[in-house]
Amino acid sequence: MAKLSKEILQLLSKKLGKPESSIRVEISKLRTSKFHGAPLNSVAQIYAGLNQTSVYGKLTKEERAAIPPHDLIKNAPKVQIKEKKKKEITFEFLKYETTDHFIRGHLKEINKAYNSKCYTATFILARKIVENLIIDILKGKFPATSLENKALYYDTAKARFKDFSIILDNLNSKRNDFDMKKKIVERLYSKAKALKENANDKTHSWYHLVEGQNEIDELNLQTIIELIKQIQA
Repeated sequence: MAKLSKEILQLLSKKLGKPESSIRVEISKLRTSKFHGAPLNSVAQIYAGLNQTSVYGKLTKEERAAIPPHDLIKNAPKVQIKEKKKKEITFEFLKYETTDHFIRGHLKEINKAYNSKCYTATFILARKIVENLIIDILKGKFPATSLENKALYYDTAKARFKDFSIILDNLNSKRNDFDMKKKIVERLYSKAKALKENANDKTHSWYHLVEGQNEIDELNLQTIIELIKQIQA
C-alpha cells in the first residue's frame, strides 16, 4: 500500500493551517474507520473534501479511480468562512481631549459626519460644540453667583442659554477680564465669527446647505478648539 504523499500532506497543512503530523493521523483514522483498504492518497481527497478543499490535482490516475464511493462530503456540515471586516480609516477632523461623556459623544459624532461627507450636519455640530465650550469658559470665569455674571450667557426670562451670537459678543466684551489671555480671546472671537454669522441660516433654513468640504475646512475649527484650550488652561 502506497504511503501518504508528502506533497499532499504539505498542501493540506498549508490550506488548513494544521501540522502535517495531525493531518496524517486524521487521514489514517478516516481510512481505518470508513475506507479500509483504500489508498491513503485517495482517502486524503475525501478528507480534503470534508474540510472544504481538494487535493485531486495531486492524485495519480489510479488514485483518482480508487476514491471509494461515499456521501460524507455531501452530509458534512458546511464551514462558514467569516470575511474579515475592513478596518475603516477615518480622519480625526476635530480633536479635543476630555473625559466628559457628552463632549466625547459630540466629538465622535462630528468626526463621523465629516468622514461621511455630511457637511451640513458637521457645521451644525461644530456650532454646537464651540458654543457650549465658550459657555463653559464664561461659566468658569464668571460663575452664576450674581445676576450680572449669569446674564452673560443665560436668559433667565426664557430659562435657557442665550443665542450663540450674544454669547460670543459677551465673551469679546469681557476680554480685558482675561488679563494675559486677552489676545487669545480676541483671536477666538475673530475665528468663531464665521460660525456666528452663518449658524442661524444653516440651522433654521431649508435653503442653506454646506455642499463642499472646503466650506468646512475654511472654518479652521481645530484652530478655534486650540484657542479655547489655551483659555481653559
